Amino acid sequence: MPQTKFKKQIFVFTFITLCGFAASYFFLKKKNQHASIPVVSTSKTDSASVVELLTTKIDFENEATASMEKAASGKRSYKLTPQIEYGYGANKMTKDIPDYQSMNQIIVELKCWIKKKIDAVYVLSIEDASGKNIWWDSNPITCEKNETWSDVHFTFKLKPDAIKPDYIIKLYPWNKAKEEFFIDDISVHYNGLGTTNNLSEHQTSTTNFFYDFETTEGLTGTETIKQTTAHSGKMACDLSGGKEYGPLVIKNTSTVSTGSLKKISASVWVYPLKDNPVAVLTASISNSKGESVFWDGKSTNKLFTKNKWTKLNANFILPFEKISPDDKIQVNVWNKSRTDLIIDDMEIVYGETPDRKGEASTIDANTIYEKQFVPQKNKPPFQTIYFTKQEINTSSISNFTPNDEFIVGDFIKDKNNLDEIICIRNGKTVLFAYSPETKQFKAVIGKSFSIDSLVTFNKSMKYFFSPRLLDNNKLIPKSTDVIFIGDYSGNKKQEILEFNSDWRFDLKLIELNKTEYTTLGAIDFNGYANDYNPKYYEFTKILSGNFVTTNKTSIIIISCNCADANFNGKHCNQLENNPALPNSVSLYSIENR
Repeated sequence: MPQTKFKKQIFVFTFITLCGFAASYFFLKKKNQHASIPVVSTSKTDSASVVELLTTKIDFENEATASMEKAASGKRSYKLTPQIEYGYGANKMTKDIPDYQSMNQIIVELKCWIKKKIDAVYVLSIEDASGKNIWWDSNPITCEKNETWSDVHFTFKLKPDAIKPDYIIKLYPWNKAKEEFFIDDISVHYNGLGTTNNLSEHQTSTTNFFYDFETTEGLTGTETIKQTTAHSGKMACDLSGGKEYGPLVIKNTSTVSTGSLKKISASVWVYPLKDNPVAVLTASISNSKGESVFWDGKSTNKLFTKNKWTKLNANFILPFEKISPDDKIQVNVWNKSRTDLIIDDMEIVYGETPDRKGEASTIDANTIYEKQFVPQKNKPPFQTIYFTKQEINTSSISNFTPNDEFIVGDFIKDKNNLDEIICIRNGKTVLFAYSPETKQFKAVIGKSFSIDSLVTFNKSMKYFFSPRLLDNNKLIPKSTDVIFIGDYSGNKKQEILEFNSDWRFDLKLIELNKTEYTTLGAIDFNGYANDYNPKYYEFTKILSGNFVTTNKTSIIIISCNCADANFNGKHCNQLENNPALPNSVSLYSIENR
């Protein structure tokens, strides 16, 4: 009996000791759950593990509703005020999440800034296709310090019956007490349960880094970063004047992977200021003695067009058997030709993720260069064609609004044969002509036009266009489309711009000939200041004409925002001048196409 009692005491002591170790482990694990070092699961075969199905990130740099008062990163954040009870929503269709059937939790990470303690929560709401609420949960937004950016972390647990393909997942801040605070850098992680035997033996953790050059954090050699033409934001890396190297990203292998690092993927946007640039995206690894272990580069191969943003992608397969945790990995851009060029928006992914099971997708936009995707005629995705902002004086036409009516044509017979603009407002007409000598539009005094003649001219333009589209390949525009004919590429071929803004800015360039049409690409813009991309505005009108040269058609874009609560996209009673996205009138042309 005494011996049995002693054994029981030993068992109880051992059990208590093990519980103490377990409690210490989970306490430390919880305390360090925000560590940036990736952790690879060491679960036994067939054991359940948490798998990240999808991650979305929102930094508000390209959101028209964002505030420029404060930012945790970049220049913008989202401001909640007493007038805003429900903040920016991150919505996702369940079926758009890979392997959504296994999803069991959603983790949200964000940064917040407060003046004083707030009464606000972050909400998860799941609705069915009819809008009926299926699931609702919330977590308090608890910012640790006042007047500084704090990290906030939420975990929402899900039940299987809340996961169906046609459900909509909504995440948003609820400003219950209607107070003022800011949020920024939202990351949403959709996680599910998987088993390790379903994972590829080659799979390793991946670590992503994105550098928009709005800040210099994490970069070395930042003297070339300045305010200039940018792919996003205001700042970019200017490699003009013979500069050879851009900012350098240096990481220890141990900080980006705990397993075998076999691959690095990187991309950067390049804007050549001169022809035939040779820019190289490089990756190199050196050991603790400074000896080179690996070097590789991906070049533009002189295929990048002057004054046009083009993305350079690169994949680097690494000699993982030669790499040690203390080795340093360096990624940067080498301006090999020392040609004037600008780079922006660099993204680096350390590690690899195996291809998902199932049928392969038609196109992976991030690896289009590697997979040599061949586009199908008149079927998306279309290449991007850029209109570049022209530096001309538009002060005389700066009060144009999308509410006005316009007629474009060569109404004045003069030596330059350029098109003029007739603005019709409240029954009155004013003609404006462009002067190539002063690079500005001027109102032409002493010219008068009757409304009847202008209406007749407008109808004739529509008649000229319609039969060709209806007879060739059945390219019938929607009733809400606006069509503009011209030679936008300067190749002496008839082209049209097809504009639709039913639910977003959609502008395409289409080439016409005698027997068929070809969609050349979707239109985007560059050369604009700050984030004032014309496609971000609520209320837009386009004028098309040979304004600055007879050899190429340009477009004038009238960009405004509307304060009407019931704005229908056609007429605005009260225009709104948002300081973050000011109303403007600009002229754009395609360069060197």
